[in-house]
Amino acid sequence: MKKLFAVSVADALLLDPKTDNLLVKGKALLSSSMEQTIQEQEVYAGRGSQLQTVYNYQKVVAFQLEAADFSPTYLALQTGSEIKNKLSKYYTEETVEFDANGKGALKETPIGNVYVEMDAGNQTIIPNDKEITVHTLADKTAMVVYQYETLVDEMVIPANSFPKACKLVLTSGLFDEDGDHAYEVQIEVPRYKLDGAMSLSLTHDGTSQSTLNGKSLVDDKGNYAYIKYLPMGDQKVEISMLASNPSEVVLDSTIANDSEQVTVYGIRGGGYGNIVMDNAKLTFTSDDPTIATVDTKGKITAVAIGNTTVRVTDGKYKEVIDVEVV
Repeated sequence: MKKLFAVSVADALLLDPKTDNLLVKGKALLSSSMEQTIQEQEVYAGRGSQLQTVYNYQKVVAFQLEAADFSPTYLALQTGSEIKNKLSKYYTEETVEFDANGKGALKETPIGNVYVEMDAGNQTIIPNDKEITVHTLADKTAMVVYQYETLVDEMVIPANSFPKACKLVLTSGLFDEDGDHAYEVQIEVPRYKLDGAMSLSLTHDGTSQSTLNGKSLVDDKGNYAYIKYLPMGDQKVEISMLASNPSEVVLDSTIANDSEQVTVYGIRGGGYGNIVMDNAKLTFTSDDPTIATVDTKGKITAVAIGNTTVRVTDGKYKEVIDVEVV
């Protein structure tokens, strides 16, 4: 098996764990990482206080996500609030041209006073609908600030609201030593609790970055996360040997067409679980079809009393099944 390398950053999805509705898609992450920590208690006993065992407890799986882009949804998730579209007061700043009589037209209808920037300082003006009058600004322009009412997406940061758990899905790539995309790896966290830490830094020479750090909560199956590897292209799951179940078959000749279906496993080793092979992609043969036959799907059928062997291969590895017909 070629060496694999995890390169580049992951893409992130955050979903509602109850409805599976997509909340936000993070396609511009600067970094994404997973860290597992375990507390341990060492137990010493006996002569010389020998280390007898190590008790492990309090396993925590944490994630650190940093996004280069800005999304209001990031803030809503971290604050445990909701973005609502509503009629609200909104401050605006605009440049107003005044005519010869010192009258200027505003783009919106102000709520309350209009603040006009003047050389002598700001001046408060009471508007007449969308019009203000400042005689000293006749045939001039000036910046004004005022509030008006409009529909906005509004998010409130309440004092007693905190982030809710969501589902986190991270997807990244594994590349082999030749640079080929060998696997896509996906980490699914059914219950991801954001830590609520939030900062919004607005500078003249950079972009604000958002963090979506948090921890996994245990799901109803007692698990924190699921890591899945999807082979890309013609990449195949590599095995080290074949194993059949059962490995010995006993059939009764007095029962018409007595048979047994064989399941073949691919043994992967190295911490991997075994896989069930597709019998249709394997080759089955009987050493003596007069004793027992085997079809293309691994079904062994009795013919006459005796012993024989059924052989199975995937083209590289082989397995034998001892068959006895009694």
